[in-house]
Amino acid sequence: MKTIKAEVENYRKLPGAMLVATGIYTRIYSRQCFKNNNFDITPEQFVVIEVLMHHDGLYQRQLSEITLKDRPNITRIINILEEGGYVERRSDKNKRKVFKIYLTQKAKDIFPKLAQVTSQYRKVMTSGIEDNELQICLRVLNKVLNNLLDKVEMSL
Repeated sequence: MKTIKAEVENYRKLPGAMLVATGIYTRIYSRQCFKNNNFDITPEQFVVIEVLMHHDGLYQRQLSEITLKDRPNITRIINILEEGGYVERRSDKNKRKVFKIYLTQKAKDIFPKLAQVTSQYRKVMTSGIEDNELQICLRVLNKVLNNLLDKVEMSL
């Protein structure tokens, strides 16, 4: 009979299991960091702000595609950010029923502090990992992603 410890070790040899575990712990740790800094937004909401800092005035569909969040989820995030005064919807000049999402000054003002905390927890995540190891990891993850891209149907 296998022990639990042996089962855990076997589980940790499965790439999918490790990807899921890494994602879960990344979300937990990033939320803790944001909470410890008394931010009133979540790391998931920060990702939207971060994308808009680089490309302000995107359509909701574009934000959905870039962040890999489905439409209901991105709508919820944008609604929360809008209620908090971080983003605003503006009608597209050519399509009145279509909105572009823009950052407010409030978001632009808090962004440096959010980015600093994000940078700090990303450093924690990669501590003890050599740069060349990280590059290999990213190349392998890109290969895994590319293996799946044409197999998965996504309705973002």
